[in-house]
Amino acid sequence: MDQPWLTITLVMAAGALALGIAILRTALSQRRALGRLGVRGVRTRGEVARGARREGPTVHPPQVRYQAPTVGRPDAPPTQTYRRTPLNHESHPLHAGIPVVLRYDPADPRRVVVVHTKDGRPGMVSYSATANLTWGIFFVLFGVGAFL
Repeated sequence: MDQPWLTITLVMAAGALALGIAILRTALSQRRALGRLGVRGVRTRGEVARGARREGPTVHPPQVRYQAPTVGRPDAPPTQTYRRTPLNHESHPLHAGIPVVLRYDPADPRRVVVVHTKDGRPGMVSYSATANLTWGIFFVLFGVGAFL
């Protein structure tokens, strides 16, 4: 092998391209959560009130706590506290106490999706579909650029 750096470069480029495609697929599936909501929604902050738990054969999904207007009054101040299971709870792990950014349906504030999580504990991963999309695009472009 006269040029081992060429082989190493091609392997690294293929790896970066594969990693970028995998990250993009994950990010795009995470961004589909707003499609489940059906509308753009109103952004608010909240926290995970209860993580997923098992009671016998039944598995209860995690619940988030947030404030929004009462049902049927979308222009009222957000004073009603809701504790609901988000429509996209399976997209990422939700542990009790984690701050989250949510979007709720203004017509029915009980329908909610998690847009972003931020975990302050060391070693825990934060979730952001936009950040994952950005990293995926970076790795795909890096992989393609290394091939050229």
